[in-house]
Amino acid sequence: DILHCIEAWGPDEQRRAYEAIARFERDGLDRLQIMPGASELCGFLDARQISRRGLITRNVKDAVDLFHQRFGMKFVPALSREFRPYKPDPAPLLHICSTWDIPPTEVIMVGDSLKDDIVCGKRAGAFTCLLDETGRYGPHDSLPEDVKPDFMVSSLPEVLSVLEEHFDLAPVSVAESRI
Repeated sequence: DILHCIEAWGPDEQRRAYEAIARFERDGLDRLQIMPGASELCGFLDARQISRRGLITRNVKDAVDLFHQRFGMKFVPALSREFRPYKPDPAPLLHICSTWDIPPTEVIMVGDSLKDDIVCGKRAGAFTCLLDETGRYGPHDSLPEDVKPDFMVSSLPEVLSVLEEHFDLAPVSVAESRI
């Protein structure tokens, strides 16, 4: 984990390393894209009046701000790399739960990293859903118990099914129920 590794270095080495990372990230901002299915997932949540959605990323705040501007989706809180400690520590997710004044047992952490996202969610006591688009983690049953997510999907649209099948979601609006 490069971020944890850098923290062990001296101040000058840290500064140079963070500057190099920042250069790569600035270059990447021009190519920033939304993950397939993200708009549909947010629309699904909006239709059910589920407005609480947070973001925990190892990207810098500038990338998060650009994401919000470019794609019109808002995640509050949106915790970037500047929030410490980093995931897999549960602190970022616990901070979001505290901000929302709800227990972690009422939250689902969806992420594409077993060692960061899922471990963070499990340590916080939340439900977890691993997004494994390429199948790199193998079958759900093959994962070690200490990192096994509650759910595993291969695309964001599959998260809709997980939410509908396993959670008591807020009712749809009256206008939508008449359609």
